[in-house]
Amino acid sequence: MSDKGFFASVCGFFKSLFSSSPASHTSPAPTSSAKPTSPAAKTTNDGLTGVERYIRNQANSGSKLTGVEKYIRNKTTSVKVVTGVEQYIRNKAQAKPMTGVERYIQSKG
Repeated sequence: MSDKGFFASVCGFFKSLFSSSPASHTSPAPTSSAKPTSPAAKTTNDGLTGVERYIRNQANSGSKLTGVEKYIRNKTTSVKVVTGVEQYIRNKAQAKPMTGVERYIQSKG
């Protein structure tokens, strides 16, 4: 990598990220014919790039909602108990201004 420039190494990274070949062109091919024994190695050697695998996993997942959508749904569906003080403040904030007649009646009352 010392003979490559920074831009060339970044381009190489993105090329390997979006490439469907299992091995990078810069690394030598393995000499042994041993097969991977771990299940994780078997699932990742499917010829897909990491991006393609991520998109396929998202499409196959049970929930089609994003984290933000889940948060909003939980906030709107959860029942929140309103305290008396909160209710009083909400009523005062939504109250219409009193007319002159109403103020007169309250002051004489």
